[in-house]
Amino acid sequence: MQPGTRLTIRLGIVQIISWGSGFYIPAILAVTISQDLGISTEIFFWAFTLSLLVSGLLGPQVGKFIDRHGGRKVLPFGSLFFAAGLATMALSTAPWHIFLAWLLIGIGGSMGNYDAAFATAVNFFGEKSNRVIAGITIFAGFSSSVSWPLTSLLRDGPGWQWALWFWVAMHLLVALPLNATIPRSERREVPDLTGPIRKLIKNRFRIDGLIIVFAIMFALQGFIVSSVNTTLPFLLGELGASIEVALMASVVLGPSQVMARVLLIALGNWATPIRVAAISIVVHPIGVLAIWLFGNQGLMAFVILHGIGVGLNPFIRGSLPLLFFGSDRFGQRQGRIMMLSKIVSAFSPTLLTLMVFANPQLAIAATFSMGAVSALLLIWIWLIYKARNPKHPETGEIREIS
Repeated sequence: MQPGTRLTIRLGIVQIISWGSGFYIPAILAVTISQDLGISTEIFFWAFTLSLLVSGLLGPQVGKFIDRHGGRKVLPFGSLFFAAGLATMALSTAPWHIFLAWLLIGIGGSMGNYDAAFATAVNFFGEKSNRVIAGITIFAGFSSSVSWPLTSLLRDGPGWQWALWFWVAMHLLVALPLNATIPRSERREVPDLTGPIRKLIKNRFRIDGLIIVFAIMFALQGFIVSSVNTTLPFLLGELGASIEVALMASVVLGPSQVMARVLLIALGNWATPIRVAAISIVVHPIGVLAIWLFGNQGLMAFVILHGIGVGLNPFIRGSLPLLFFGSDRFGQRQGRIMMLSKIVSAFSPTLLTLMVFANPQLAIAATFSMGAVSALLLIWIWLIYKARNPKHPETGEIREIS
């Protein structure tokens, strides 16, 4: 088995556990835990928002540490923080326990979710990391399909505490050993002043606008992905879907994501970062158009198209910055680019819910507009790339790694 394949499987399994025990458990446990503790569900989700904020704010420093020392010295601590946060939640008896639990999970997420895994892959394979990044996203696409049924089964059986203890065990017995045995990498010197700050000083305070464009584009996409994914059954119901149709469409979301990621591998050299980004960004607005044109008959098409966009989104988060900026100091730069996206994503479910309550059509019009603006920014990015590389075709295909 090739080194890239081994690393893909190792990091992919960990991503299933990390996302399944973090991002996806509120949909199953939020109401039950809130009722048992005598708090409102809104308080639970504000604590969840805290987790996402912490993860985003810590991202640049975690990425820089991985650039310098490799993922082996970071990812195991992610597993430990996840386990500590979930154990705290299982033992919680007061509202502040929930906030502490999500704070710990947020720290774990900064060290164990996509950006840390991508930085680890780039630390090993540099410019040839795209196939590993794509493979990791395929594994992670099964997170909701694994997490929601298992967590629901345990919640309805022995109780929500046992559901959380199950995920604690998964982190300690599966994720931690996998992370702790990642191959070592040589220590690399990374300047303290890097990325945009270093360019700012070298170029006499000329800011590379491409960093800002990337940050805004990923923030808009982050809003769409996070808000629609976490509110989908509710959103579809408010748009006129029956309970049966809403549940059926929600079930289709996960397979749509996985299908998109499998096609990403199958398409090979054709699936360059720019092309994949174009597909990932335009499918959500096209899905909204299907609703506007066909009403309830277009809801399933909307979910499938949105799922394709969600499925491809993690790949472009890793591959586009790699294409434009290279592998040097990838982790730190990635953390800076994605910080705004993670902050926006933290508040987006609440904001979209408020918009849906006010006017469901206004809500999907807002996500449509964000998708359209993202597409315009991608065109801008592509033009910048062409201007900077007039004699070089787009690279970054996902074919080979050694």
